[in-house]
Amino acid sequence: MCLLEEYRTSRHSFRYQENREGKGLSRPFARLIDDLFALDQRVRYVAVLDRNHRLVESRMRTHVASFTPEEYDRKFMGSVPPLVLDTLSQLEGQCGPLSHISVQYEKVDLIFIPHNNQIIALSLETGPLEPILRKLRDSLGVHIHL
Repeated sequence: MCLLEEYRTSRHSFRYQENREGKGLSRPFARLIDDLFALDQRVRYVAVLDRNHRLVESRMRTHVASFTPEEYDRKFMGSVPPLVLDTLSQLEGQCGPLSHISVQYEKVDLIFIPHNNQIIALSLETGPLEPILRKLRDSLGVHIHL
């Protein structure tokens, strides 16, 4: 998830898949993830959770090292984005629909997006979020205020 360094050794580039069918996604999740990686070189890691908050696939960009073990990434993505989105969605009745959540750390930026009853989670190299949010808005058709 914290994905900054390029590989200099033959370390893992993981891809976790729970369900190859991609049921419920607006397009097959493998293609969706490929499309998200193609949006910007800063996208380091993508995870897709289904409507039941199960992690259906997570993939790290090839030649990128993670600061955290693969198992930790899967546990984190399977629990934290649903918890945060569910908690903050409680204000939707008063504030309107939640478009996305962004978190910026010193070494990595995270974006969580509810999309078609699923959750898309991205880890990015640090930098300005507006260009990537604009690309995500245009690509996914989600309503992101800029």
